[in-house]
Amino acid sequence: MSEVNLSALTSEALSKSGVLWLRLPDGERLTWFATGSDELDGHVLLVSGGLEADLGVLPEQLEIVLRSKGDGGRLLTLRARAQSLDPGNPWWEPAAAALLGERLNAPGDLLERWRSESTIWLVSPFGAPVQSPGRTGPQGSERVAGPVTPGAAGTPVRRPWHLGGRGRRG
Repeated sequence: MSEVNLSALTSEALSKSGVLWLRLPDGERLTWFATGSDELDGHVLLVSGGLEADLGVLPEQLEIVLRSKGDGGRLLTLRARAQSLDPGNPWWEPAAAALLGERLNAPGDLLERWRSESTIWLVSPFGAPVQSPGRTGPQGSERVAGPVTPGAAGTPVRRPWHLGGRGRRG
């Protein structure tokens, strides 16, 4: 078995994902992200609260799930440490600049609003991936019980009323 460069694999997966899922104790949360550069290289940056989706207080350790932009297939699941950055932190400005570059339809005063209303999170992946290409996911009792069926959690399909009833397919 050949050695895998985890840093390159993580960078590639982050570049191929537009959003990520955070695995939290109360379930998975979808969020957009930015990646750091220079001193923040290899870190994932998130913003929570204010104008952005409120992710709440992130636990110190969590998992991030990266999926493909194209087909939505899971690329990588990583363990990570989360740290909030206060506006006084020297990493806050470069993190905010990276996030602003990824933010769509940003209002002009967004940085000031983030400074006063939001929390910027620095998420640092560590260790071997929980799941990656060539490495299967959880086995046996670690898997979620029961099969997943299409529409099991969705809303029922609305069947409009028809004069004389609906015809039966035969």
